[in-house]
Amino acid sequence: MVCICVRRTLDWTSKAAVDAGLIGAFRPMVELWNASFNIPYHEFRQRLKAIAQLCLSRVEGAQLASLDSPPPGALLVPVDDDDWFSPDLAHRLRQASDPSISCYYWTRHILEPERRKRRWKGLLKELLTGHVIFATNNYAIRNAPGLAELTLNHMAARDHFAATQVRYLPAALSLQNRSLASQTVLGWKRRITRDQLVERYECYRTLYARTHLSRGLRWAVPYVIMMSELMQGLKLR
Repeated sequence: MVCICVRRTLDWTSKAAVDAGLIGAFRPMVELWNASFNIPYHEFRQRLKAIAQLCLSRVEGAQLASLDSPPPGALLVPVDDDDWFSPDLAHRLRQASDPSISCYYWTRHILEPERRKRRWKGLLKELLTGHVIFATNNYAIRNAPGLAELTLNHMAARDHFAATQVRYLPAALSLQNRSLASQTVLGWKRRITRDQLVERYECYRTLYARTHLSRGLRWAVPYVIMMSELMQGLKLR
């Protein structure tokens, strides 16, 4: 059994719930967003999630499962609520499945404006340390005692597994949609100004309108188009 497990997040349908659940350091960035755009932050995130849910519903042969009580022995595939999977993800995992292997991973793909310095730094770290570096949605873990909780945090999974304990799947099975609304982009640790937000907004409008995905990622084209439409509807005040 292959189970897609969406990590728990805020209830984006409720502004009150989002306001109550925001971490303090990120609250000023949400306030800046709401003062700058016609679509409130919680509603934008709700639309991001809807696009991702459509994508997940098209993964053939996979089930959605709660991280609270995942099925024993199942392959658990964690994902954030705004990221995407290939429709043949479950099929590829079943093909590679081996009872002696507890973790599977595939190539990391991130949809964002070019940030080559960070990308090359990450690749260099993998080569020098020999460690597998997991992203938010590029690995699956067999549900066994002590392992299911590693789906909650990809950093914990990275620290737990050595390269010899995992199996690599040479396929483009997921795409991390690092949108304008992500905490990383909004810079909650280093607060950005309105001018910086506007600059990033323009970059993201261009990104989704002009992105040409590689052959292995063509399955994500419909969702990129949806993101382009969403960004075209996001207007500056």
